[in-house]
Amino acid sequence: MHLILCHDNADFDAVASLLAAHRLYPDALPVLPQRLNRNVERFLALYRGGLPFVTHDEHRGRVTQVTLVDTNCAPERVRGIKPNTPIHIIDHHPLTRELEPHETFDGEVIGANVTLLIEKLQAAGMTLNSLEATLLALGLYEDTGSLTYRPTSPRDIRAAAWLLEQGFALDDVRRFLNPPLNDDQQALFETLVTSMESRTVQGYAVLVGSAKLDRYLPEISGVAHKLRDTLDPAALFLLIEMPKSLQLVCRSTDDAINVGEIARHFGGGGHERAAASTVRGLTREQALDVLWEQIYLTVQPAVRVADLMSQGVQTLEATASVESVIRRMRRIGHEGFPVVSGGKIVGLLTRRDADRAAEHGLGALTVGEIMSSGEVTLQPSDSVTLLEQKMVESGWGQIPVVDSKNKLIGIVTRTDLIKHWARTHPTNAPPEAQQITSEQLRDVLDVPAARLIEQIAAYAQERGVNLYMVGGVVRDLLLRRRNLDLDFVVEGDAIQFAQGLSERLGGRVSSFKPFGTAKWRLYEGELKAEALGDPLALPDHIDFATARSEFYEYPTALPTVYSGSIKLDLGRRDFTINTLAVQLSPVSGRVLDFYGGITDLSAGRIRALHTLSFVDDPTRVLRAVRFERRLGFTIEPRTAELIQTALPMLRRITGERIRNELTLLLKERDPELSFLLLQQRGILEAIHGAFRVSEAIVPRMTAARTAEPLATMKPVERTDLLWILLLLDVPHLPDLLERLLFSGALVESLHETIRLGQHPLTDFQPSRVVARLDGMSELALFAAWLIAADPLAQRAIQMYVETWRHVRPVTDGHTLRQLGLDPGPRYGTILARLRAARLDGVITTDEQEAHLLKELLHDDGTE
Repeated sequence: MHLILCHDNADFDAVASLLAAHRLYPDALPVLPQRLNRNVERFLALYRGGLPFVTHDEHRGRVTQVTLVDTNCAPERVRGIKPNTPIHIIDHHPLTRELEPHETFDGEVIGANVTLLIEKLQAAGMTLNSLEATLLALGLYEDTGSLTYRPTSPRDIRAAAWLLEQGFALDDVRRFLNPPLNDDQQALFETLVTSMESRTVQGYAVLVGSAKLDRYLPEISGVAHKLRDTLDPAALFLLIEMPKSLQLVCRSTDDAINVGEIARHFGGGGHERAAASTVRGLTREQALDVLWEQIYLTVQPAVRVADLMSQGVQTLEATASVESVIRRMRRIGHEGFPVVSGGKIVGLLTRRDADRAAEHGLGALTVGEIMSSGEVTLQPSDSVTLLEQKMVESGWGQIPVVDSKNKLIGIVTRTDLIKHWARTHPTNAPPEAQQITSEQLRDVLDVPAARLIEQIAAYAQERGVNLYMVGGVVRDLLLRRRNLDLDFVVEGDAIQFAQGLSERLGGRVSSFKPFGTAKWRLYEGELKAEALGDPLALPDHIDFATARSEFYEYPTALPTVYSGSIKLDLGRRDFTINTLAVQLSPVSGRVLDFYGGITDLSAGRIRALHTLSFVDDPTRVLRAVRFERRLGFTIEPRTAELIQTALPMLRRITGERIRNELTLLLKERDPELSFLLLQQRGILEAIHGAFRVSEAIVPRMTAARTAEPLATMKPVERTDLLWILLLLDVPHLPDLLERLLFSGALVESLHETIRLGQHPLTDFQPSRVVARLDGMSELALFAAWLIAADPLAQRAIQMYVETWRHVRPVTDGHTLRQLGLDPGPRYGTILARLRAARLDGVITTDEQEAHLLKELLHDDGTE
């Protein structure tokens, strides 16, 4: 095990160095020390869920290597480290001691230790997300005094510029660092703290301070920074009256409060987050009134808890035993569960605490005995600022959300906060689409389908139902690909919702209650066609599902289902690009992206949603290739690794499920190339050891996609035809056919095609061709015609299908009976002779047939 360690009482530079070293050595564990500086603790309380750190208690096993950052003192009291464990030191402090034989040193005196590691990241061509870049910037700015301390070098400044390019949030760097004030600034600071007026505007805490000084103070902005960092408002405004001057200083921490616009009203200017103005023509009291008026006019509505929370929540009873709930907690997979007693929130139980209790043999204790006690809740209308405050104060990573009657309605988590943080501080990636408009629906899906979706949304809004359009249709809308496979998720009763739609618009609903799903068949039963539009432009059915989550009891099992929220529902899907949803009610058109699907869409990337995704359902291996080929995307490296790991699981999937997935692949563009890709990656062999295809499938299947059935031929299922062309050269074919459970009809057609290929037509006399081909299925005949190597043989098959097989003598069994021939085998022989004569042109008229019949009967002794 490789550990990354730093000094105790760690500041931002030490913790940032842990992160940067982990990016360089991704197999190493970055271990937080026992004690952290207060501002570091505050940062990690909010955002540790998005970072890879572990604590001393969370690593186990023998330590084989240590990377030591931001200190050159040997680590103490770390479990698993031996006296001779190799230690590599990366430090910006002078080395003042002799290195031990097992130690190596890489460092030099520079402003911040993290700068040394940033240069290594740059040299390796690596990039950071915005949260990582911000933590590294906090380390760099703190150790260099925001690039003002004497040891700061040009390399530190270049490192800061690179971090800014990576998307670090300047506001959050200022928020967590505290530059000192001089005496005059400190005096003003203390005056303003005691006189500050606070108001909540559109959900934001806004502070306005006012003071009169008897002499000029040039550095009011420093006081503003300190006040903002100390009081943590969404926006801060200072009106400072000095001799011959009235100064306005404005600071904001949220884009919804554009302080530059407010400063411009007073004749000043600046940016959205920082601005200033010299106020003229107003007294300080008058300016205060005008300032508040402009604040109310300018501030936009805040992001509320309702915008981040998940509807619905899994709870635990305080009286339940740990042993009785721990399996359920592991199945569901949440990190924390609200604990209730008598319907009221009384605490929170984390999986970590439950696991530790179980490990210590304390499963008989009740949930209430080991939970974190407290009635920590939020309401949907509460601000994100209050959410952050409650998380820091309580230490809870999951805060229950209650309505005005204190009824539990949902939950908001650190993950939700991190996602919100990422959205408001995006990395250098294409901007996320936030809305799907009616115009987009009409442009991509055409007017009838768009009208139908709008009617479904209107019905949901009337009923007060939370409704979402999900899955492939959303993905393809963002890619501007037409897809009428419409799927909807209802936070509530999907079956009841679909039945209500059917009553209004017609059609028929079938349902499956165990999964809470319904299928609305638009064109069955009484249909109100005028409400639905052109039937040729709509799908034949639409699927509705109750928002749910699921747990796989064992790999490849069908899932156990339980109700949940839209977030949980999307979280059970296969790939990030399929986790997107469009909310249709109560808000219409908002795109939900909890798992980074839009970023992966923009990058053309197939990414598994969970590391066990392919173990839970190995058919997703085939689905990954299908989406890769259909969309022209690339399976990202980690997902490709997970696919290879899960290949043995394919043997445990039923043949029917495998065959159905492969049949879907046959419906895609250039399926022959997809099957060769499956073979190249070892996926076909993982399905069955005999499953191999040859390069010959390329011309065969290419021809099959464009070939029209021969004249008079009955239609054949195109995928059945492609299956036959695919399987012709497979060795040990019977084993594979049994594995994939093909229908008897397709198996027989395949064998017929193979037999004809093994013994091709060489005698093209019509009667002999008919004798060979009679009894073959339409599917086998079409396949044989496509693959015939000899043009004469191909022509013969075509003639058989279009003409020869329809040739019959006018004589039949009834005729022979009238002539006195007793029924028996001779009937077939005579009729075959007559048909052969017709086919080969020996006879061409009914008279000639009658004459030949007479001869045959005479030779038989019948006459």
